[in-house]
Amino acid sequence: MRTRGALGSRLNAWRKSSAFNPYWLSHRALKGSVASLAPAARGLLLDVGVAERPYAALFAPHVTHYIGLDYPPVLTDKQPALWQMLEQVRRSVDLFGDGRRLPFASASVDTVLATEVLEHVPDPERCVAEFHRVLRPGGRLLLTVPFQEPLHFLPQDYGRFTPGGLEHLLGQAGFAIERLEPRGNSTLAVGAAAAQWMMRRFAAIRVQSDGSVQNSSLRMAAISPAIALLQLVALGLSKGDKDGSQPLGYGVVAVRPD
Repeated sequence: MRTRGALGSRLNAWRKSSAFNPYWLSHRALKGSVASLAPAARGLLLDVGVAERPYAALFAPHVTHYIGLDYPPVLTDKQPALWQMLEQVRRSVDLFGDGRRLPFASASVDTVLATEVLEHVPDPERCVAEFHRVLRPGGRLLLTVPFQEPLHFLPQDYGRFTPGGLEHLLGQAGFAIERLEPRGNSTLAVGAAAAQWMMRRFAAIRVQSDGSVQNSSLRMAAISPAIALLQLVALGLSKGDKDGSQPLGYGVVAVRPD
């Protein structure tokens, strides 16, 4: 874990939210997908896999309570220093628990949110069954999953999802799908993959255990303008692309029937 001063933190935050970040297209599309799900939320919301609580502000106008749950081994395997930063972790995570055995009573939650979680579970059907159990009748599951995204968070990266696979998975658990929409399109997927390839090919100096890379600061600075230009061009071209055969992922609203 790296720490930065106030100025360094602000500059890094700006870089991460700009097209100079090789993951900008992916992150932009994901945030847009989650924002489109937010109006479907209500009442008590349980965010399974809350991590750093990145979407709390999007849901605040729609829910009465927001509870963030995460799985302790995931946090501590990747960042052991988090045990020395528990006060900071508590600002994001309200409750530690396993998505396959949620510490909630049956029919006690109005909304379950799970963003980019199911690909990290070896048996996603168990998670989905738990989501169904804790939801009240009429409650909604808001879900995002990847399709065209690189391997990440290794070794806990177990799969990708198609519309048919999602329909089967959710239907088996007793959910009715209200909305299933692609995240982005083929142009965005190609642009995102090319930007990330440029980073890994020309700036990476070490592949880390979770599949991410450590970059050379000098090399990254040299190629960042090209990465930014590539992503901006891809974003522009994507406006007229109606090819949804290989999107970045999918967003789903599913309801537990009365």
